[in-house]
Amino acid sequence: MIILTPEEMRAVDKRAIEAGFPELLLMEIAGRAVAEKAGFILEEDGHGHHHPGEAKQDFSNQREREVLVIAGKGNNGGDGLVAARYLDMWGFSVKIILLAEEDDLTESTLTNYNLCKLRDIEILSIRNPAGYREEIANLMNRADLVIDALLGTGIKGTVKEPYSGLIRMMNSFAFRILAVDIPSGIDGRTGAVMGEAVQADYTLTMAFPKIGLVVYPGREYCGDIEIVDLGIPLDLVLAEKPAHFMLDEEEVRFLLPERPGDSHKGTFGRVGVIGGSAGMSGAPFLSAFAALKVGAGLVRVAVPEEIQSIVAAYSPELMTLGLESLEGPLTEKNIERVNTLMEESTVLAVGPGLGTSPGSRKLVSKILREFPGPLVLDADGINSLESLDLLAQKKGTLILTPHPGEMARLTGRSSREIQASRIETARTFAAEHGVYLILKGAATVIAFPDGVIYLNPSGNDGMATAGSGDVLTGILAGLLASGVEVEDAVVLAPYLHGLAGDLAASELTTYSMTAGDIIAYLGKAITYPENGH
Repeated sequence: MIILTPEEMRAVDKRAIEAGFPELLLMEIAGRAVAEKAGFILEEDGHGHHHPGEAKQDFSNQREREVLVIAGKGNNGGDGLVAARYLDMWGFSVKIILLAEEDDLTESTLTNYNLCKLRDIEILSIRNPAGYREEIANLMNRADLVIDALLGTGIKGTVKEPYSGLIRMMNSFAFRILAVDIPSGIDGRTGAVMGEAVQADYTLTMAFPKIGLVVYPGREYCGDIEIVDLGIPLDLVLAEKPAHFMLDEEEVRFLLPERPGDSHKGTFGRVGVIGGSAGMSGAPFLSAFAALKVGAGLVRVAVPEEIQSIVAAYSPELMTLGLESLEGPLTEKNIERVNTLMEESTVLAVGPGLGTSPGSRKLVSKILREFPGPLVLDADGINSLESLDLLAQKKGTLILTPHPGEMARLTGRSSREIQASRIETARTFAAEHGVYLILKGAATVIAFPDGVIYLNPSGNDGMATAGSGDVLTGILAGLLASGVEVEDAVVLAPYLHGLAGDLAASELTTYSMTAGDIIAYLGKAITYPENGH
């Protein structure tokens, strides 16, 4: 699924209008969809599963329900005015607060303002709501639903009065809020809160999701998100050369590989996991077992001999390989065993629980320079990089899976700085070093070497638990081993990881989840896009 920046969406709108789509028509489609969504919210009391574009149902039993539309002067406000007109036609009690005077309105918004006046819809049209605070609060209190059509995606800089005051009132007094396109006050490009932002229960976004809806903190303000198809031909969108994407369930079905009936374990590749240290036997096991659970044919775990028996005891399906201590230089025995593992592995995953001893750093450097297949570096595999210059010496495809702290160490920046610019940080690093980069966290960012970005929509706060990242490493390695192309695997692995976490949370709660639970629900996650349960 394509994700657009606000600037890209405006360019697509402009191109569509120039191609023959009247602006009024686009506003009409958007506004009617908002009205339909509002009607279904009220009809189902917030529990319906209506999708915009379905045929209008009979809302005649909703005549006493009150809807308040908060509209601004731009086209976002125009969408709200169209919604008000349809809701009035369908028998709802509708009132409008327009934070503008008639001469402030854009052309299409003015047309719909006049149509609302023709229907005698009650409109409070003001530039400054300060003198109307009590009246506005009463209107919000009485409304069964408030439609936020105030600011949209075009905001620049911090939201100031009178908009900020009206947003605070919505958050204080509105029972339930439906945001048009994006909650007012959220930056559509970054998801940042621009001083004040509407806390919506539902967001109906037009044509395509905007980045600010998908990334945090914006995502927290959106509630349930649905997308309205405006009917804009795809070629007009692709002409904008979008660089941001997100997997949906339909796309996931096509990325999951089919498993031939006459296959054997060699068909689905061999994963080598290198990690572990004293007290850290669980990390390499979680990666290895997750690789098995997504279909890898064979998984071998190379760990220090002192914990080899512990790792072997976790699961009889795993093969283990003992390494001598990595505290000093690489021994001849370790070099020989790692060479054998590289020769016999389709994919290597290096780092879970490995530590950052001198031997670990030499081991990572050796594998990076010599292994010709896909290499996943995670955790201490990343922390053991002796220099970023090593990345240019990689022999095969390299995927890094840092969390924000590890990304901070890679770039010499603070975690706060990384979190403030996750997309651009990941994009710049991946392009500069020719690697795939999965920057973990809420709305995980997947950056390709060519600058393309995928944002992962699945997952929850219960996954912020020890070992969760190790599971992701194993899922990625297992998919790569079983034949999924690199560009598909780096997107699919975070999606399945997050979906398994969501399925686990639905039964166990986010409080009680562990990394092992994510693995336990991987089977359901793999079948979920196909059958929905």
